[in-house]
Amino acid sequence: MPKTLVLKLAACCLVLAYAAGAMAEEHGHAEHKAPHGGVLLEVGEEEAHLEMVHDEAAGKVTLYVLGKDAKTPVAIATAPKLNLKLEAGPKQIETKAVDPKDGAASQFEVTDDALKTHGLTGRIALKIGEKKYNVELKHDHDHDHK
Repeated sequence: MPKTLVLKLAACCLVLAYAAGAMAEEHGHAEHKAPHGGVLLEVGEEEAHLEMVHDEAAGKVTLYVLGKDAKTPVAIATAPKLNLKLEAGPKQIETKAVDPKDGAASQFEVTDDALKTHGLTGRIALKIGEKKYNVELKHDHDHDHK
């Protein structure tokens, strides 16, 4: 195969890869980072985000409600509920608002012995505005297990 053809094909591949990355970013599919070091969960079709910080030793979960950009806090009036699937059966745990203002908050937390486990499974029920969501719990398995 002639060297110029190989170079042209390589250039085309680079242009296509760049365009695909730009389109993903433009449509909101760029990789977001959790601002508090937790696990970032998508709400709806990237309509918002939930960040879950799970302290297994303390049995505590802190939830941060964030906007589409996964950075801007979004205050909601109704506290999210954890609907867990446990070995002993399903359990619903209500969170409490942290520092609510005008009846709404963007940070919620709860401490419960059922949360003293690795790999929570279930869903988080929350309401943003008039819209209800059930967000699948995903646990971050990329961290160290000490």
